[in-house]
Amino acid sequence: MRKVSPQGRRFPPRALLSVDCGHRFPYVIEVSENLLFVRDLPSDLEGALVAQITDLHAGFGNTDAAFEAVWDYLEKVCPDMLLLTGDYIDDHLTARHYPLADLLCRLKAPLGIYAVFGNHDHRGGVAGVRKHLEAARIRLLCNESLCTPFGLWLVGVDDLHEGHPDVARAFADVPSTVMPVVLSHNPRLIELIPDREAVILSGHTHGGQICLPFPTPAMVCRFHLGCRQVAGWYENGRARLYVSRGIGVTGYPMRYRCPAELALFRLQSAEA
Repeated sequence: MRKVSPQGRRFPPRALLSVDCGHRFPYVIEVSENLLFVRDLPSDLEGALVAQITDLHAGFGNTDAAFEAVWDYLEKVCPDMLLLTGDYIDDHLTARHYPLADLLCRLKAPLGIYAVFGNHDHRGGVAGVRKHLEAARIRLLCNESLCTPFGLWLVGVDDLHEGHPDVARAFADVPSTVMPVVLSHNPRLIELIPDREAVILSGHTHGGQICLPFPTPAMVCRFHLGCRQVAGWYENGRARLYVSRGIGVTGYPMRYRCPAELALFRLQSAEA
């Protein structure tokens, strides 16, 4: 696995998108382009484009302009599949009545849209988030797996800290010879399945969101979030992981030296 464009592409216009994040802080959204190698990838999926959306934290930070920019971009690139990795709402009071379903209903992908819960979804009310996902006809994977119509196996694990994760149950129906794509909001899942060949897509860290010399993003993720992963590609045994910096913000309505991210993946056979 490798990252095609280490710096990614930034949009629009001229690399900088200004968004009012509560304190009128400049807000950059970066598009990262990756090759996602999957062993025994069905031939019909060779070259398919997958987009990962994570950590919207809708209702906090006045980031609607960021959502609009990302949604417009998705309409232009037309991904074949969308994978959502949690924290659709924030647990801040302003998020309780956010029209999340209206936002999610605008997402389109011919091969389907699949999702898992994040920790803020549990904090803000997981029953309500489930209703929003169902209204948008997004398939929730909560400690379960499925084989998509074109033969790609997907696995979804509930949030490791504030959900009810059951890793064994999530993988129970996946053949041992299969290399699935796994959705887990918390990237620490890679430490729990090192002997399983899989590609994991996660969020949760925001890449640090506010990147300072001290404490470093790695320190923030380790001691505040409880994970050693910050952003980008990781590997542990036979498992591979990509951590997206996400689109929204939480805690503080700004980002500093840490662009928001829309992660794109081009599926490719590992054998090729």
